[in-house]
Amino acid sequence: MTDFEAVFRGASTGFVVTAADGTIVDVNDWFATWTGLGRDDLLGTSFLRLLTVGDRIVFSTRTAPLLDLAGRVPEIAVTVLGADRVRLPATLGASRVMTDPDRTLFVVVPRRERSFEEMQLISAVHRAEEADARRRSAEEDLERVARHDTLTGLLNRTGMVAALAERFTDLPPGQELGACWIGLDHFRVVVESLGRPAGDDVLKTIARRLGDRFGEGSLVGRVGGDEFVVVLREEPLEDHADSILALVAEPMMADDLEIVVSASIGLATGQRVTSPGRAGPAAAAEALLQHAGTGMYAAKAAGRNRWKRSAVVDDESGLDEIRLLGEIRTAIAGDQLRLEYQPQLDLRTGKVHGFEALVRWDHPDRGAIAPSGFIEVAEKSGLISQIGTWACATAIAQAVELNTGSAGPVQMSVNISARQLGEARFAETVLSLLRAAGLDPGSLTLELTETGLITDAPQVGENVRELHEHGVQLSIDDFGTGHASFAYLNEFPIDEIKIDKSYVDGLDTSPESTAIVVSCIELAHALSVAVVAEGVETPAQLSRLTELGCDIAQGYLYSRPLRAEHLDTWLADHR
Repeated sequence: MTDFEAVFRGASTGFVVTAADGTIVDVNDWFATWTGLGRDDLLGTSFLRLLTVGDRIVFSTRTAPLLDLAGRVPEIAVTVLGADRVRLPATLGASRVMTDPDRTLFVVVPRRERSFEEMQLISAVHRAEEADARRRSAEEDLERVARHDTLTGLLNRTGMVAALAERFTDLPPGQELGACWIGLDHFRVVVESLGRPAGDDVLKTIARRLGDRFGEGSLVGRVGGDEFVVVLREEPLEDHADSILALVAEPMMADDLEIVVSASIGLATGQRVTSPGRAGPAAAAEALLQHAGTGMYAAKAAGRNRWKRSAVVDDESGLDEIRLLGEIRTAIAGDQLRLEYQPQLDLRTGKVHGFEALVRWDHPDRGAIAPSGFIEVAEKSGLISQIGTWACATAIAQAVELNTGSAGPVQMSVNISARQLGEARFAETVLSLLRAAGLDPGSLTLELTETGLITDAPQVGENVRELHEHGVQLSIDDFGTGHASFAYLNEFPIDEIKIDKSYVDGLDTSPESTAIVVSCIELAHALSVAVVAEGVETPAQLSRLTELGCDIAQGYLYSRPLRAEHLDTWLADHR
């Protein structure tokens, strides 16, 4: 017996030799004992028959071609079928026999099968690693989406404020940053005439031009439906404004048509504030953008296709506003905001119709602050979006609680700002909140202002129609106070109008107010639109409104706004 044969026979590892066609021509004693199959049972049979079906497929499609190509294969995990088809875990290696290339030597080493607990642990670790990788990827994607405009890829308002705050942080004392707020003129006409795809082409073209013109070292963002911002180191902003006007006015193709648009631009400059007690970089960024936006609206009012400068003045009033912005951020983060709910009376049934949610600010030093004390500043700065989303979520949760109790069903009304209404994902956000809370969309009424509806931004119309298609009720607040309110009943899918308190106050005492109230009710009912009267404070007003056919009333006569914790008690007394 040769040395090789001695090793082959006496090895404590399985050896199997096969011919070119895969037939077993020899096995060692250890392999025969381990499998429980005698040598006579193994010789002359196919080696593949000792493997499970899955391992046979893997061996035939992957291992065998590699063996033919390289002459050997690395170890692979397999399951060998022993006597009585007992499954034996093993590790399998293979190589061509050097003295006879037509033969293959397989080395088989037993492999301990993992326990159920080990498999569960390994599986859990793999799942955790995969989940963590997906989470990190999702967070990165969300971070980018949260700070970038999906249409143009530029910074959105949130991203612009964050990036601008970083610039202020690194800005040496005494140096300034300049902002150009660019609003396209009559962009709504483009969309209404050529369609939204053409409007998107215009926006992407302007974004590309601005990005090419103001490259590295500047910030470029799309901060509204048709509004852009460019931030750069203080240089003669007027020169940049003139170049932007010319850049925007260059002809462009949209829907295979050559069109020309113009823009109105607001300019503002600001510097880092380092004195003790002054607001931080984020507030300075908000203030700079706010003043640039103010300049843009001034340019539009002056005739459009021009620029106006609005300097950030370092006076006490400006500082008060900046401080207020910082306090509003603290209020949002510190749960200082709350909602009060003013009941609404159904004049046809005499029962509770619903509630209007009203924002209140419990300031730690100044006590309760009404919306008039901070909403305007929040609107200018963009913080109104965070406040509005919080108010919607809180009011929806309260409506779910009321509608699952003895009070239901009731309607919940929430005021929506003009800025919110023009945001690209506003409707999606509201509908997501409704789905998450499980509230019927028909139980939510969003109160819109004329300011929000009158904007050129086409996103307003898209948001309004998407919300209405999903069943959300839409109301025009302070109806009758604007010059074009009646036109909105034809232009938008409105379900309700709210007659302003000033007209209710003059009911039957002012011929003009009475005529407006009567006309509003008759017109709304002719269009199947409900009517709510605000600020009802006397029994005479309530009686007259009922006589005129008004549907719903709210005011101090019926109830003052209530804290959430007082709703159950109030409802128990007004069933």
